[in-house]
Amino acid sequence: MQKKVGFIVYDHFAIWQVSLLQKFLTDADYQIETLSINGGLISTDGGVLVHTESLKYKNPNQYEFLLLPGGRMSEELVDNLFLQQFLQAFNGLIAASCASATIVAGAGLVKGDFTTMPHIKDIYSEYFADGHYIDTDMVASDKLITSKGFAHYEFTMAVLEKIGLTEKDPRLKSMALKLSRNQTLVSK
Repeated sequence: MQKKVGFIVYDHFAIWQVSLLQKFLTDADYQIETLSINGGLISTDGGVLVHTESLKYKNPNQYEFLLLPGGRMSEELVDNLFLQQFLQAFNGLIAASCASATIVAGAGLVKGDFTTMPHIKDIYSEYFADGHYIDTDMVASDKLITSKGFAHYEFTMAVLEKIGLTEKDPRLKSMALKLSRNQTLVSK
């Protein structure tokens, strides 16, 4: 049975923070379902429109893990009841890049160590009241991976390690590093 990832997006999300990770996931035969609160077309921060399905009609536990990219936050998004309930009902790993840690915190799920950009932590400090901010590129625990937006390599590697893909294919680490540095891969 093909493993599924719930990719939760919102207007002006930063797809570049997770696109390398998505490439490795699809290469490993993961199915990525792109979800938003209401479904329909959602714009990336670069203006690309992405078709999404509504998470209101999905069971969160059909996914091996949930992936949230960073992007433009708003209290309306973080306080959305459907999104909070979806995250709260999920029993697995949540990988939240950059500002999307705020969404996870809004659902009351950031209770330990986390990271994000310092200004995001400061602007949305009331949501992070139960968490412990660490000023580092990436933080991984059993159920939550958070990162700063520019740390897409570290974020990618933390997710790949957590789901066991680097153990299955140790070459992923060097390939991800080369691709994250925008270098050309040479097949051997």
